[in-house]
Amino acid sequence: MTFDFDDFYDKLLKRKIYFDKFPKGQLLRYKNKTLPLLKRSVMEKDQNGLSATLAVIYHDGGDSDYTDILLDLLDKKWHILIEDIVEVLGKIKDPETVNKLYEVAIDIPDWDEMRGLAKKCMWALNAIGTPEAIKKLEQLQSMDDWIIKENATFQLEKVIKKR
Repeated sequence: MTFDFDDFYDKLLKRKIYFDKFPKGQLLRYKNKTLPLLKRSVMEKDQNGLSATLAVIYHDGGDSDYTDILLDLLDKKWHILIEDIVEVLGKIKDPETVNKLYEVAIDIPDWDEMRGLAKKCMWALNAIGTPEAIKKLEQLQSMDDWIIKENATFQLEKVIKKR
């Protein structure tokens, strides 16, 4: 039985199917579908479509073709999916996102007492792993905010173990 992406996506939008039905394995299989869906969701300011498309990209993988759109979305106020976007950026691992991930990490929203967004940014910086990303983790480690400092230290320890 072949996988019908369009049927899957339609059911995903209606919340009638979940990712246990999504094919595992090869990444970027559906980029020719997800990239236009992402652009359409942004153009139409469709938060539901954006949410579904980000979920598909998270499971199917992404590359630098998504980067500019996702970075731009981090500054938009019409959606509440900033954490999802950061997670997708962490999967993409594009070094071009390092500075923006750092900016997002230090711009702590009022609603984020436990620094969940900053933590996700630090996970993404660790995943990128370039010298610039490590430098940003070191800068986060020197912040006065103990939650950010502790999590940056944790991520830096993980970087050292990877080497």
